[in-house]
Amino acid sequence: MTIQSPLSFSEIIGLSFLTIGLIVVTPLVIYLLKRLWEKNKCKLVWTPVDFVEHRSNLSYDEFIREYASVGRPVVIADAMKDLKISTKWNFDFFRSECGSIKVIVKENSSDTHSLMTVADYLDYMTSPESNQRLYLADWNICDHPQLFKDYKAPIYFPDWSKGLPKKLPQKYDLPNANIFIGHKDTSIGFHKDQYNASAWVGIICGCKQIVLFTPDQEELFYDGKVDVFNPDLKKFPLYANAKPVEVVLKPGEAIYIPPGWWHQVKNLEDSIGIGSLLIDKCNSELVFQTIREASPIKGYLFPLVLKFPWLGQVLFSIGFI
Repeated sequence: MTIQSPLSFSEIIGLSFLTIGLIVVTPLVIYLLKRLWEKNKCKLVWTPVDFVEHRSNLSYDEFIREYASVGRPVVIADAMKDLKISTKWNFDFFRSECGSIKVIVKENSSDTHSLMTVADYLDYMTSPESNQRLYLADWNICDHPQLFKDYKAPIYFPDWSKGLPKKLPQKYDLPNANIFIGHKDTSIGFHKDQYNASAWVGIICGCKQIVLFTPDQEELFYDGKVDVFNPDLKKFPLYANAKPVEVVLKPGEAIYIPPGWWHQVKNLEDSIGIGSLLIDKCNSELVFQTIREASPIKGYLFPLVLKFPWLGQVLFSIGFI
C-alpha cells in the first residue's frame, strides 16, 4: 500500500522557503516597528551635577537607573578590578608584545598625527631631552589579536558590536575599544563624543584629570577651541561663564561620560588607559538618529546589523556594506 503525501515535492520546497522567510523576516519587521515607536521618545537627557559621585559595588541595574538613563556621570571605583588587563597590561607588556607595531601618535591637544612604533613611543616617554607632547591615543584593540584576546569591558559597558565583522566598525568609524598611552601633562583636546554616544574611560596605571560640562553649555566652548586646563579668556571670553565639574581618575577606576557632555582629559602621570564610545539601551535611538542625519543609508542599516549580527556578516561578505 502506497501512502501519498498531500503535498507535492515542489509544494514542500515552497513551504520550506516560506517558513524560513517568515522566521527571518518576522523578527526584522517586529524590530522595525518597535524602533518606529521608540524614535518618538528619542531625546538628549542629562542631569546637572555639582560633583561626580564615586561608587563601588554598583549593580548594572543601579547604573542604568541612577546614571545612564538620566544622563549623569559617575566614577565606578572597582570597575576594572576583575579584568585581566588590569594586571597584565603595563609598559613592559606593550614593549615586549607590541613593540614593533606602528601606531598613530598625536601632538598634545591637536589633530596633528605621525607614526611611531610602540617601542619608539615608550622610549620617547622616558627621554629627558624631549620637549614634545605626543600622545598614543585611539589605538584600536580589535586590530591586534594579542590584545583583543585579553580585552573585556566592565559589566556596565556591554559591547553591542560583538558579533559584527571586526573590520566593519573601523570602516564606518563606529564605536570601538581603544588604548590610550601618554606621559604626564599630555591631553586629548576639548570635545564631545561623536554620534551623541556615551563613553567610558578606565585606568590601568597612572592618573587622569577629567573636566566635564553639561550639554546646555555648548555655546560657551567655541567649537572646542578652548583649552580648559589653561583657558585664554581674552580670546574666548564666553568660557568664563562655564560651570565645569572636575574629577581625578585613579588606577582601577572607570568613568561613565553621558551623551553630549563636553570634556577634556589630561594625564597627571605617565598612564595607560582604555575606553570606548558606548551604545546602550538608554542612548541607542539618539545615536541611530544622529548617524541617520549624517548618512541615511548607514543610519538605517546600522541598528539592523547591531540587532542581527548575522545580517551584518552577510551584507559585509557580499560587499553591500
